[in-house]
Amino acid sequence: MRTQFILLGFAFCAVLVLVGCVKDGFEGPSLNELFGEFEVIDSLSLSTADPDFSIGETVAFSATFNKPVNWQLEIQGLSSGGNKEFSGFSETLDNGAVVWTGTSSSLPFFELEDCAVSLTIANEDVALYDTLTVTGLVNFEGMRVADFDSGLPEGALVWRQDGANMTFQIADDSPLLGTGYFKMGGKVGWDWSLGYIDIPVDFSDVTVAASEFYLNLGVLSGTGGTSASDQFLNVSISESDAPFDDNQANNGADVFGAGNEVYRHQIRPVDWMGWEFVTVPYADFEVKHEGGDNIRTPGDITAIRIACQACPFNASLACPENADNDVQTDVDFLIFTEFTDLFGQE
Repeated sequence: MRTQFILLGFAFCAVLVLVGCVKDGFEGPSLNELFGEFEVIDSLSLSTADPDFSIGETVAFSATFNKPVNWQLEIQGLSSGGNKEFSGFSETLDNGAVVWTGTSSSLPFFELEDCAVSLTIANEDVALYDTLTVTGLVNFEGMRVADFDSGLPEGALVWRQDGANMTFQIADDSPLLGTGYFKMGGKVGWDWSLGYIDIPVDFSDVTVAASEFYLNLGVLSGTGGTSASDQFLNVSISESDAPFDDNQANNGADVFGAGNEVYRHQIRPVDWMGWEFVTVPYADFEVKHEGGDNIRTPGDITAIRIACQACPFNASLACPENADNDVQTDVDFLIFTEFTDLFGQE
């Protein structure tokens, strides 16, 4: 009898333990989320259909579903081909979760144009559509060094070899953004260097680390259907506090000479057709000339050189094929950004 009472006691305690473990509600996805039919509660809507990004306007997108889903929102420029994409997993798009500031996810940039907007739901065969019109272009956040829309940057110096078909000048026939760009190219058979542009800057207000400071530059090549062999850009950055140019007889700014603190990055090879956008953190620049403290410090940058180079066709016939090809490494929209590259901006 005593044993029966003990067993009953254990059974009663076990029941209490099980009851105590029961929680209100449930964990994990509901049966409706797993197996329920998808439904759009509130269709796609836009906060404005004619944003002027030049004055800081934005477009907020909203929609509501009956369960969390994988969705993708895409904005497509109907004239430029510009593209911006957002994606996520949620039951709603609201409360400013999806806001467009006018930037693109890659080249090309958006223009003043009509755009198609689509919101697609993965695995549901559902797509929602709308349109908008860009009435003002975005002012990208960053330190814009050169856009060439009003000519050369103030104080810039240009040097080039006396080669054939040299094009170190402003042009307006095919800019990446705005109305102008800088052509850099030609044909030189006796030297790797064709020429360069030196630009003075003042980044003294910049406090981020070199790994958080990005050079962004558009580069155009191959518009004639081909490109010269081993053509590339040498981008040099000087942290010298010497005068930018106190001896104009030396074919460029003095701050890039030996003895100055200079760092370099090669964009190599430039072998594409059309515009490409290059982004690189300052931390990836290598030491070209030792000087100063040899610590890459964005706030100490005083000048930038963009140099056009290519394999010469008469130097021991290193690249004889270049006798028939003009070098083309045109540039546009040089801008430095903090924390992320240009396409990382929302």
